Amino acid sequence: MSRAGSAQGALGERRARLLLARMGEPYDEWVQALVAEHGVEDLVGYALRDGRTPQGVRLDRLVGRRERALEADDAHIARSLGARVLVPGDEEWPVEVDQLLAPPWCLWVRGPQRLDEVPGRSVAVVGARACTAYGEHVTAQICVELAEKGFVVVSGAAYGIDAAAHRAALAVDGRTVGVLAGGVDVPYPRANSDLIARIGRVGALVSETPPGGAPARMRFLARNRLIAALTTGTLVVEAALRSGARTTVRHARELDRHVLAVPGPVSSLMSAGCHAEIRMGATLVTDAGEVAEAVGRIGDDLAPLKRGVVRDEDDLTEDLRRVWQWLRPRASSSVDEVMVRSGLAVREVLSALGELEELGLAEQLLDGWRRRSAR
Repeated sequence: MSRAGSAQGALGERRARLLLARMGEPYDEWVQALVAEHGVEDLVGYALRDGRTPQGVRLDRLVGRRERALEADDAHIARSLGARVLVPGDEEWPVEVDQLLAPPWCLWVRGPQRLDEVPGRSVAVVGARACTAYGEHVTAQICVELAEKGFVVVSGAAYGIDAAAHRAALAVDGRTVGVLAGGVDVPYPRANSDLIARIGRVGALVSETPPGGAPARMRFLARNRLIAALTTGTLVVEAALRSGARTTVRHARELDRHVLAVPGPVSSLMSAGCHAEIRMGATLVTDAGEVAEAVGRIGDDLAPLKRGVVRDEDDLTEDLRRVWQWLRPRASSSVDEVMVRSGLAVREVLSALGELEELGLAEQLLDGWRRRSAR
């Protein structure tokens, strides 16, 4: 019996998923359609046995990688990397990813963070690789506070906004997850190797690409759907009109997750994508409190009410304010002058001046009254 034939005889759902992850690409719509029609186990069985479906559809795309897939000892690889492989039905499997139109066949995870605990209280933070100093500063400020509030910061470990988000969470010993386009043992970009290694030590590195798999453009776009699915909401800090970060936003919107965007200068090309998302319905946010209110627990994560500068006259009654506004801060005003200007009667002006004096907002001089600041 051929090796493919013997493997087919012992094939189970878990083994089939691991083989399919090595034989096919999750972004391949042709493979997705076959999985939807036949199921993972049967489809892989056809590829291993005859290389075609019962309907005669040739599975050359899968067969081309068949031998290499069969040679991989995923259990040994996982042990050597200190990683684990999750499939649907495992206790740690994040069921939220099953809502995707193309859910992952399996997930490789490296790091102590349990993946099933991430979606409940987490934020995806995405944006431009070539971000501005403004974008990096805002990202760091927001992510530090989100991590301190107990949110898991999820991003793609790339340059720019991704790296700023991870570093900010790590700076306060927060939890962070990096979703990679290549294998969990393939740090990319190389310049972020130390950052990626640290995420793997204290948080988690996640990929649907088996170890050894190289990052590629289509894999980057495919992994964005995982970032959206693993989180309660997606925050885009800086993004051009054409931006990979906006594909993550699109997936979040399709999953009916929260979509948030940080505004920037209207003249900034790096914020044009954020402004477009806001026009499409994304929630405008400016700080971590507003992000937490949008994606956090109802009633528990309310953002502090923002108010302008508190002024001396804010809490005055209408008559007191009318008198106070006609007093000069550096020169005196007579009672008659205040009466004429305010439109109040003499007794009303005198009563108001007395109250203002008690409040420390007015001062009587030899030739009249002067405004006084209480602060």
